[in-house]
Formats: sequence, C-alpha cells, structure tokens
Amino acid sequence: MHHDPESPLDDRRRFLARAGAMVGASTLGASTLRAAPPDTPSAAPRATAGDPLVHAADAWMNTLPGGHRMVWDAFTTPGAVNAGRFCGNWFASNGSGYDLKPSQLGAIIVLRSLATVFAFADAMWMKYPLLGQQLRTMDPTTSKPYSINPFLHPERGDSPAQGVSWTPLVAQGVHFAVCAGTTAGLVQAIAASQSLPPDDVLADLVANQIGNAHQMATGIVAVGRAQEKGFTYGGGG
Repeated sequence: MHHDPESPLDDRRRFLARAGAMVGASTLGASTLRAAPPDTPSAAPRATAGDPLVHAADAWMNTLPGGHRMVWDAFTTPGAVNAGRFCGNWFASNGSGYDLKPSQLGAIIVLRSLATVFAFADAMWMKYPLLGQQLRTMDPTTSKPYSINPFLHPERGDSPAQGVSWTPLVAQGVHFAVCAGTTAGLVQAIAASQSLPPDDVLADLVANQIGNAHQMATGIVAVGRAQEKGFTYGGGG
C-alpha cells in the first residue's frame, strides 16, 4: 500500500482528470473521459537549449540511484511477467558480475494499458471485481475472475504472473510508473458498474497501490521521461 505524500489527493484528482482520456477509453471503452489539454512549455523551466523540460511530476525519478539505470515497459500481462523477470535478472547479474548492490542501481517498471491493474493491492481487487475481469482468464482455484493481484502471490504458480512477484523487487528499490490515463478509465468503469462516486474510487485506488508506485500522466510519457533521465530502455511487452 502506498500513498505518495508529496502531493495532496486533490492534486491527484485534477491530474488524473486531465490525463484520463489518453489511454483509459481505448482499454475499457470509457467514452465519458475528456481529452487532456497540452502541456504549457512556459510553465516548466528549460536550463539551456536542447535540454529536456523539468516537471515536478517526474521529480521522483531523480531520487533513484544513478550508478546504472534501466526502465522496463509493460503493457500486457506477459509483458509484466517479462519486465519482472528481466528486472530481477538485471539486479542479480549486476551483483554476481560486477559486485554491485541494489542501492547502486536505479530501476523503473512502467505499468500501462492492460498491465495497469497490476499496480493495485489485493484489497482493491477484492473490492472492485472489474480489476480481475480485465485479465479475461479465470482463477483455477475458484473458477471465477481473480480477486487478488497475481503479482503479489508468487506461490501461485498457476497464475498469470508465472511466479513473478513485485514484493522482492520493491525491497530492492524498484519503482513503478503507473498509467494515470488507464487508471482514470478503470475509475469510470468501476464507478459505473458498482454505482459509486468516481472521486471515491479514484482516492481508493491511488491510496492502495503497490509499494514505490507513482501515477504518471500516461505510461508512454513515463517511458520517455525515464529515458531522458538516463534510464536505458529494457523492453517488456
């Protein structure tokens, strides 16, 4: 469970409302989301010509270790599995091959599109069945949609996570960039299906993310921002 203390909930609501239409509607068919207005370049300082713009929403990336940096982009369930495995192997091989510690390595996994649901804690999967329904596969132990986040249960070898777990990655310092566009689409669909206020659903999801998770305007924006900050692209799918 993670609630980023750097920005108030009201700021998150305004931020996600602007970002909502960018990805969520394509994933969930949420037609009520508005298109986000373009950024205003004058609002963000530029150091010198050719340098990337600086944005407060991306500042958390600067806090990650700078010895070596990589970002993995997951936008499907298999892609989340790949990202988790590749990231774990990256930590292990940097340790065995270079004697580097996790504290010297900066790692980000981007969860966007169909992989966004894996950014939320079990309590949200239990409370909002639509999250599990996004997998379009049944839990073999219940013959119903998953009511837990498979990536928090590595003991479930029969799950879509295939033994990959976010928990040890978080312990090693991995951070997760979560697509706010798809999150907004999920909020609209959950609110409609369960007759709930969208603001309440949004607050719930944001307050109950996995560890080291950060909402970003969209996942693809997070991929670009990370590379601008020196994170090498590592794939995923």
